[in-house]
Parts: sequence; C-alpha cells; structure tokens
Amino acid sequence: MTPVIFLFLFSIFEFGFAFRDYLAVGNSTRDGAREASVGGNVTDADYRTLRAIERASAALPAGTIDRIVVFRATGPTSKVPEACKTSTSADTLTANSCNVYTTDDFHIPRSGFGCDPTPNPEPDPDRFWCPADRIVSVGTGLDYVGVWMRVQHKYITGLFGSGVTFEDTTILKVEPQEQ
Repeated sequence: MTPVIFLFLFSIFEFGFAFRDYLAVGNSTRDGAREASVGGNVTDADYRTLRAIERASAALPAGTIDRIVVFRATGPTSKVPEACKTSTSADTLTANSCNVYTTDDFHIPRSGFGCDPTPNPEPDPDRFWCPADRIVSVGTGLDYVGVWMRVQHKYITGLFGSGVTFEDTTILKVEPQEQ
C-alpha cells in the first residue's frame, strides 16, 4: 500500500511541475509575440521581445529553454519553418526569415542588436529577419510575426522517464506604425 501512495504522491508532484512549465512556455510566447508586434520595425524589436520572454519565463528552471525563434509568418495559422527549429546555417535562416535565440542571448546588450551581419566582435543575432525590414504600413499589408519556443522539462523523480519537451507558437499581426 505504501508504494502505491508514494507513486501517487510523486505523480502529483511531477504533473504539477510539468504543468507549471507548460503554462510558462505558453505565457512566454504570448508575451514575446505581443512585444514583437508592438515593436514593429524599431531596431531593437527583437531585443525587447527577448526581454519580454525572459520576464515571462522566470518560473522555468534555469537551462530548460532550448530555443526561441522569431519568424515571419504568412498568416495567423502559419507554422514555424522546420529549418528554423533546427538549423544554424545563415543561408537557411535568411531564406526562412527567422531569428534564432537561446538563453545565452538574454545577456546580449541592446547595442548588440541592429541587424549588422559583420562580426564586431559577433554578427547581430537579429540579422536574418531584420526588424527594420518588417512591414508596418497599413497600405502595404502588415507582416505577421511569430514567436516559437521549445523547453526541455526534466522530471525530478525519473519514475516517468527523463523528461518531456514543450513547444508553443504565438503569431500576431505587426501593429501599424506611423511612417
């Protein structure tokens, strides 16, 4: 009887922590997409997006965020390009109009953004879909911006495996800006 009680108790803990991470991923992508939408074509839009994701993901344990992608979506139901989820190739990322980030990029200062492809000392991480190139004029059709995030949740007890992966995408139309 005691092993069953412990199994039940550990199941509750594991589910609770996993559900917390699942909710944090959803909140993080929504907050990031809102910031990207409002930021529009300002030079530091992706910097602001990362700050919003960093704040919203504070409930996640350190080191669980695997990848963040800010991408050009074709509509509200678009999918993040598969290449953006896995590739680090500059040609692939440019062709798919996506900027890929990790938690290491949370530490890049605002001055490290600006779409500069030259190494000074590193190329800017937002150079593949430069925020300055985002369409924010109502007359020309606004861009859609998507934020996708993947988190590796590790189970504490190991009774149910090593962990689970959570992914979430939020897509919003870029807010119109005055030209």
